[in-house]
Parts: sequence; structure tokens; C-alpha cells
Amino acid sequence: MLNDVLLEIFSEFLRQPYGNSLVIKGKPGAGKTTFALELLDSVRNESPAYYITTRFSIDPLKEKFPWISEISSGTQSRKKSGPVLNEAVKENLSKLERMIEEGKVTKNLAIGAEPGLVLNIQEILPELEALYSFVSENVNKGPIVVIDSIEALAEKYDLNTTLLFSIIQKDLVERSGANVVLIMESDQDSPLDYHSDGVIEMNYGQENNFLIRTVTIKKLRGVSIGSSPKYLYSLENGRFQSFRRDTILYPSSRIRAVRKPEERQFEVSVGSQELSRLFQSHTDRVPLGSVLIIHRETKSNTVDSYVNMLKNNFIKYNISNGRGVIDVTSSSYESSKIFVSTMDPEWLKNYITAERTDKTSPFVINIGGKSMLEDFPREVLDYYLTHSKKPYAYIFSTDFLRFTYGESFFGDLSTIINSVRPTGLIVIIADDEEYKKIYHYASSVIHVNDVNGYVMMNSDTANLYVCSVATDPERWPDLKLSIVV
Repeated sequence: MLNDVLLEIFSEFLRQPYGNSLVIKGKPGAGKTTFALELLDSVRNESPAYYITTRFSIDPLKEKFPWISEISSGTQSRKKSGPVLNEAVKENLSKLERMIEEGKVTKNLAIGAEPGLVLNIQEILPELEALYSFVSENVNKGPIVVIDSIEALAEKYDLNTTLLFSIIQKDLVERSGANVVLIMESDQDSPLDYHSDGVIEMNYGQENNFLIRTVTIKKLRGVSIGSSPKYLYSLENGRFQSFRRDTILYPSSRIRAVRKPEERQFEVSVGSQELSRLFQSHTDRVPLGSVLIIHRETKSNTVDSYVNMLKNNFIKYNISNGRGVIDVTSSSYESSKIFVSTMDPEWLKNYITAERTDKTSPFVINIGGKSMLEDFPREVLDYYLTHSKKPYAYIFSTDFLRFTYGESFFGDLSTIINSVRPTGLIVIIADDEEYKKIYHYASSVIHVNDVNGYVMMNSDTANLYVCSVATDPERWPDLKLSIVV
């Protein structure tokens, strides 16, 4: 079963019970050939496949796609509905041959050719003749052909690209039931866009000094493309990989995971092994006294959901190991609801929130909202964490602090950080404006951004990662990072 969202969509497109044409266009270096070959790889065990190219050599492609020199054989096939044919329809190719013979194609296609001379199509258009022969051998088996590229093939014989496409579309796609994938070297609009059955555009550009690659589905007849036609993709190790937009869901019942013994007193785990990819230490642990800032570079519900997942996993790991956590964030209420329904009650004794309330609770710090220093003196924090193990964890979000204390919280936050550092780890979830004022406190930073509905993360390293969700056996969500190349 495929696990790439775009390959799933386009494999479904090619499995329709009739021929289709697909145009892949985009900038040079966008990965058009790589995507086309990945698509062939995903369906070549079901349908005869053929790759026609004007490249001088396909040897560079063999390293990633070793089967490429053999795919024209098409040994495996599948049935499609429609009229039974004995060979590929050649009506429009024959018209082209007559045009050449009558001198209606402007440039001589062979040295010394004269108008009216009867030319051998196998000599002047060998690639097309091989293509038609392949379709004839596999007619009624849903053959799939990739032409890389249609402009280069047309230029080789000084033909109009639209004319060549029209011949292939009418003969092989519409009348012979073949699927034809045409790679275009240009990302500009063309008549092929209108007449083909599917069009995708592959592009790339810089976002915050990182290269971002996007695939946009312009048209795809007969297949639902969902709510968004734009996808992010990567070309890591020379292979195409597109990314899903995942929804974060938590278990609806209590989890029964056995906590792991945590004996280290001078390091604190951030609760997700994947985050080790963002830290220079290449571990998911940070030293005691560190300040980790999670920088919400852009505001969106998607960014919030992933930041909250980071926070919840951090809390879950530490309270399950008996360590105290104080949560002073705007999402503490939502986190509390999740933990009450899923966590062991013994673990919840280590989880403390802060609220503006008159209710008395051993797990809620009542705050007045006048001053952080008045609401969170060191002795109050130590009192609420009396029954928990060190090192502790203190989590603040700047949106909650600004809403509660106004601009005055910056100075008080600095004082509190210096006060509690010897006892644990400080995590600050900061929006962009506040981050610019407090980034100098950070020992480590995780930047979180939204690009076309995808959440991206990076630290001070040179790598950018797209976020998705992995779940454990008890359906608890965790972060999965995939590098963007």
C-alpha cells in the first residue's frame, strides 16, 4: 500500500477505466522527472510502463530507479473496460507522415530530404514509432507512458509542441486507452493545459531562508483532490516525498503505559525523541537550568495544535516520572481536560496550573493578575511542588502573560527565570512580537511556522522540517519530523 499522499491520488487517476493524459510542468530542478518515475514505480506492477526521454543518458536515474532500463517490457498488466483493440490507433500519426511527405512540415527532418519524398517514419521519428509499438503490444492493458520532455521531443524534429501533443492525445489516449504523462520544461500556461486530463505544477521558492517545494494540482479529471490543491514535498536522497496535513487527536480513555524510571537529576527530557533532531546535542534532553523558547513565528490553529502537542507530551513525560510541572499557559485548561481523562490520578498530582479563580485546589495556583512576582514567588512554587521530584518544569506562554499582566510581565518574567533556574527547566511559548524581546534568555529555540497549512519547525541549525503525527499503541499523538530538501 502506498504511503505518499500525492502518489495515492495520481495512482487513482491512472487506474480509471480509460486513458488519461497528465501534464507535469515546473521550474528546472523542481523534481518533475523524479515525481514521474516515482509515479511509474507505484503502478508498474499493475500496468505496462514505458519511459521515453531525450536525455543523452539515463544512467544517473538508474541509481534511484534501477528498473528504468527495463520498464518498456511491460510484463504485468491489468484489465480496463472499453472496446477491445488489436493495436494502437495511428490515424493522427499517419496524418503527420503525410504532412511530412507533402512538405507541409517546414523543416526537413532528415539531411537531404526533399519535398514529396516518401520518408520512413521509423527513421525520422524513431521515438514515436517505438512508443506506438509499445502501446500496440499492450493495448487494452492500460499502458502508462512517460515522455520526458514533450518540448524536447518536439524540438528534436522541429515540430510544434501542441501539434505533437494533439497527435498523441487523440491516437494513444482517446482512441487507444493509454495513459500518457508528459513532462514540460516550462512552468508557463500552454494549450496543453486545456486539452490534457490532468495538470500539476511543481515549484520552489525561499521561505525564511529555507527552500520550500510545492506541488499544485491545477486539474485532475475524475479524482477528488480534497480541500487543498497545494502540497509540500521534498527530494531527500533524490526521491520524491509529499507530506500529509495531519489532525492531532488524543485518546478518549485512560492510557495504561508504564512509566520509565527517570533518574537523571541534571537533565530534563523534552518528551519527544524527534526533537533531538533540532538540538545541537542530538538528544531529547536539555541541561538543568535551561530556557527553551518555542517561537510561534506565525499564528494559526495548526501551529497552535502542534505547539500544544509539544507541551502536552513534555508534561506527560515528566509527571509520569513523578516530576513537578507548573503550567502557566493559555492552553492549560484544554491540557487539563485531556490529562484528567487519560492520565493516572497519581500522575496528575504532579501537574499544577494557574488560574484567576477563588476556588481552592492543591493543584491550582490562584493568581491576582497584578504582578507575576506577587503571584509566583519562589516559596509558592516550592509549596505546590512539595510532593513532586526534581528537577521541575515551568511552562509559560507570552499570550497568557500579556493578557493577565500587560507589558509589565517582561521584567518580572526575567526575575522568576533567574529564581527557578537552579531547580529545573523553563519553557516559554512566545509569539513573534514577544519573542523578539526575550530571545536572549534562550538556551535553545524551536521556531514554528505555518506554510500552506503545514507546520514547519527548525532551530538554529541549517535544516527545516515539516511536522506530522505518529501515534503510539495507545493512540497517544507524538511528533514526527521530515526534513525538507
